[in-house]
Amino acid sequence: MNGVGITVIGITHPGQAGALPGGTNVLVLADDGTYADEFLDTDFGAHQLVVRAHGRGSAFFGVADKARELGAERILFGGTYDIAASLATGEDPVLVLGVRPPGGPIAFNAAFGEWLARWPRPASAYRGDVDHWLAENALREGLRVELVSWPMEPIVPMRRKLTA
Repeated sequence: MNGVGITVIGITHPGQAGALPGGTNVLVLADDGTYADEFLDTDFGAHQLVVRAHGRGSAFFGVADKARELGAERILFGGTYDIAASLATGEDPVLVLGVRPPGGPIAFNAAFGEWLARWPRPASAYRGDVDHWLAENALREGLRVELVSWPMEPIVPMRRKLTA
């Protein structure tokens, strides 16, 4: 496994699958069934799973729960982004939020996933407000949160650390 454990990459459309990071990758399509056949019929060079979801928050939780079940080392939601993947590592809990609207990529490591599993999930987080819900909970607990901004054309990303 090249020293890197399982990375779960959650996408909501097959077009979000990009270059995969090193190690064992599991692509999880989270949607309402619209793209499931196309996704499963395409060889992305990774293990592929489908979870049922309706909306951004529902898709995120479907991917996060599957990642925990698989024992993933890191989780990338919304596609693959090198900077997010590189920040979502280590033993200390870390959450990486993309700030490109509408709702950028989300990444976190297994340690953050343990915290995530303990927090009650309100209906608003399932509908689409998952980014704010994650940041609020992480900052309340004093966990590391990284904000990463991706311009529309990928060049050098900017990053900023939030503290409580």
